[in-house]
Amino acid sequence: MRLPLRSWTQQTLAAMLMLSLLLPYGAKADSPQTISYPKFSQRSEYFEKVLALALTKTENEYGVSKLRPYERELSNERLRRYLQDKQYIDVMWSTATKQRNQTLRPVKFDLLQGLGQYRFLLVQAGDSKRFEEINSLRQLRQFSAGSGTYWSDTKVMRYNGIEPVTSVNHSLLPMLAAGRFDYLSRGAHEVWSELAAHANQFELLNNVILKYSCRYFFYVNKDNVELAERLEKGLYLALNDGSYNQLFFSESDFKQGWDKLNELTPASVITLNPPKD
Repeated sequence: MRLPLRSWTQQTLAAMLMLSLLLPYGAKADSPQTISYPKFSQRSEYFEKVLALALTKTENEYGVSKLRPYERELSNERLRRYLQDKQYIDVMWSTATKQRNQTLRPVKFDLLQGLGQYRFLLVQAGDSKRFEEINSLRQLRQFSAGSGTYWSDTKVMRYNGIEPVTSVNHSLLPMLAAGRFDYLSRGAHEVWSELAAHANQFELLNNVILKYSCRYFFYVNKDNVELAERLEKGLYLALNDGSYNQLFFSESDFKQGWDKLNELTPASVITLNPPKD
């Protein structure tokens, strides 16, 4: 019995749809999966390379994908809300906190390989002599700190008895230059570009660095289990075959951070306790 053309077409389309649902992810991805990330977040060029590396490592299992930058310059706080609401971006990178791990889905791989737990203290050029005798948190509390309004550092400092002067990120260096506070705490992976951009204006303390438990994760929407699993698999594959560390240490700021830490004595490290919440 011959089916009418319209009926045959409808049944064929239905069968094709059912088949596509049964195929593994990689087999049904005829066109690349598009993954959007924030273009203007900190170190977006580096983290775009990390994303591309993780996605490439998992192409055989999950299929081909491509990255698309979201080109609006927004605060990390706004970007986290977008990600939580499934708007505009599919992934971002951020310091890991308990609250973020609850509202978003973390990819549990430390993107900074432990480097993010160290903080160098940036002061005005020529001002380091005032800090020469510091070797304890009690002594450090005698000096005023600057920190970002939404930085994890701010919460950690307050928990350890340091009440920092806070502002949006781009205002902090001008505030330090103007003497609004005595020092600015900056990550061992990020301070070098700031020193280079403000030559002869600031310097690092060589006798004091801060340390507290801190990891840096990729985050996706809470419901995006597949992307989180894919990124985690890809990152660990890259770590195991050496390609992650090759990319990581190709960043001069990261390498410089590790080199500087290796020069310092353990006595220069002041360990801060992380907040309980």
